[in-house]
Amino acid sequence: MPHFLVEYRELGDPAEREAKRGDHIAYRKGLGSAMALAGPLLDPNGKPNGSVVIIEAEDDASAERIATADPYVTAGVVGLVSVRRYRIAAMKPPAA
Repeated sequence: MPHFLVEYRELGDPAEREAKRGDHIAYRKGLGSAMALAGPLLDPNGKPNGSVVIIEAEDDASAERIATADPYVTAGVVGLVSVRRYRIAAMKPPAA
């Protein structure tokens, strides 16, 4: 099954982010093994200004549906930048 790199940008509503955080985390955990990686994009000061997720999906349309169903997207906390096919060529676990 193909992988997709999904990029989001912050839209800047901290109160709504906090209100939807539990739903967002539950949604991401609910993806199970279909979510290969997720994490924030950081500005030069270390403040999150977006995020990247690598997911597994049957096709482009399924990946788009998964990306836009995230509660952060539906609540307007983040905006979808792109959904692109991605091939994982190598993985190295982060250092502890």
